[in-house]
Amino acid sequence: MTKRNVYFHSFCIILIFALSFLPFSLRAQEEKILAMEEFGSANEYYRKEQYKQAAQKYLKIIQQGYQDPSLFYNLGNAYFKAGELGRAILFYQRAKQLLPRDIDIKKNLAYAESLTIDKIDVDKPGFISTLWEKITSFLTINELTILITGIYFLLILSSLLAIVKKRGPFRKIMIQLIILFSTLFILTGAILLQGIYQIKIAPYGVVISKVVEVKSGPEENLATLFSLHEGTTFLIQQKRGDWLQIILKTGWSGWLPTGDIQKI
Repeated sequence: MTKRNVYFHSFCIILIFALSFLPFSLRAQEEKILAMEEFGSANEYYRKEQYKQAAQKYLKIIQQGYQDPSLFYNLGNAYFKAGELGRAILFYQRAKQLLPRDIDIKKNLAYAESLTIDKIDVDKPGFISTLWEKITSFLTINELTILITGIYFLLILSSLLAIVKKRGPFRKIMIQLIILFSTLFILTGAILLQGIYQIKIAPYGVVISKVVEVKSGPEENLATLFSLHEGTTFLIQQKRGDWLQIILKTGWSGWLPTGDIQKI
């Protein structure tokens, strides 16, 4: 085979490989166009004050796999206007997870939460707890992942430079940077692990029914401990069948049927 034939053969292989992805690319583009049309239609329903229809359209886009803070935020607004406070808080919270520093999301969420019936009175957290909560809620999981990757790269780089330069003031600077980057790596890792834990292992939930009875165990015929109303949030501890064990900020714990709540 001549060199020209080798080049042509290689070009054909690359072309066939690239074209094999074309149907998937076209299908993805088509789905994106349809989702944008649905989004425009939902916005039109919202402008016409047909909030339930708007919510159905926004929800349809989400069910297709799209995760976007503006989509969650608009759906939260639609549910709020439709009088479904629990679902509004649910999607404001989901929007906040993806865009934690957005002023409009935080403002609407705070206002919606102020309208809930259940006022969970807890002791005011101390300075350290408040500071830690602000730090851990400032960045998203994706942002933390990028940040810790960058810190890890700088840590490796400064370590290599410290090995190369065995003496002199430059090595002392590298040692100081290693200590700094190590500290930042541990701190960022702790924040990232906490975020993953809250989302994957012990997520929060919200009541979407008007009122639900909290049971002493995962059975309907067991004693009712207390009731929760629409929009109240809680920490999910475990699942057993169609029941979830939850705990409030006050420390009150019990079991709820899964049909009355949604995971944030």
